Amino acid sequence: MRKERLAAMLASACALPGLALAQSDEEVPSQFEIYGRINVTYERISATDLPTTGNVVDVGSRVGFRGRRELRGRLAAFFQLESRTRPDDGTSTWASRGSFVGLQSPLGTARLGRTVGPVYRATYEYIGLFNGNAGNSAGAFTPGTVTGFQGFMNNTAWYTSPSFGPVKFEAAYSLLSETALPGMPSPHHLGVVVVYDTPTLRLAASRADTRNTADLGNGTPSRDIAYTIGGVYTMKALAVGGLLDRAKSKLFADEATRTHVRFVAMIPAGPHEFHVDVSGVNHRLDAKLSDDGAKQWTLGYAYNFDPKTRLYGFHTAVDNDSNGNYGFRTKLPGVDNKSNGVGMRYIF
Repeated sequence: MRKERLAAMLASACALPGLALAQSDEEVPSQFEIYGRINVTYERISATDLPTTGNVVDVGSRVGFRGRRELRGRLAAFFQLESRTRPDDGTSTWASRGSFVGLQSPLGTARLGRTVGPVYRATYEYIGLFNGNAGNSAGAFTPGTVTGFQGFMNNTAWYTSPSFGPVKFEAAYSLLSETALPGMPSPHHLGVVVVYDTPTLRLAASRADTRNTADLGNGTPSRDIAYTIGGVYTMKALAVGGLLDRAKSKLFADEATRTHVRFVAMIPAGPHEFHVDVSGVNHRLDAKLSDDGAKQWTLGYAYNFDPKTRLYGFHTAVDNDSNGNYGFRTKLPGVDNKSNGVGMRYIF
């Protein structure tokens, strides 16, 4: 799934080892395995009028166990237990990432458990060609409704249809880990996505809807929706991708709307990779203001020793308008964020 299929095609077509560094999460395994990735950077992080700090930063490191067992009647059972682990501070949380049990049949694949959901996997993560959309160089403008404002969501049922030629359908429903407010239904998330996947072009269109997660005042429940289209097109010596989402968030007396555009490109040269990632939004979603947009741009370089071991460096910056409040060090209005980092990723 996600970048690993792109990686296999690229590696065979033009020997691009870097994209084979993708870690496959939340797919149906063929046998029992222990897997994971350790990804750590050293970064110099700054923000407007704040001192620059030097930090060792974990970038989505994890370790997991997964397996599959063939059953009767063309059924297969499978499981995954994936834990977040942090080499920067030594902490780890058992089963904190994608952890579930499921069945696969000719009618499709069903999972029950804890997941980040198909909308994020098929769009925002898939086009994160540089570092799997993780760490401070990840896209800063992913709307919270895509993952139910929870990151990985508990109490999730996720269905993936069989492939109809290059097309498949996915849907996930989550009862969010929040207490229902008086007089309101249980907070929940619904994400649906349609994926078109060929050897050279992968497209996805999705809708994410998160409801009743906060009282906006006088018993008014919240509701956040995002419509997203995105994809990656692979040429012989270039991979390019893009994403467009239109998100809206209910406010007490109004509604905030926002448009987000993102472009990514990767150019290989033997074991070297050169990355560009540029994106922008025109508004905030937590308030209805003027001059409240932001832009982000990342330049990255990677050297691949083999398909699972790389060194890399990057510069990323989030430039806010006077009322924009996006960032990774701070999210104060008008404060810009920057980071220069070097790191290593090891996949096993």
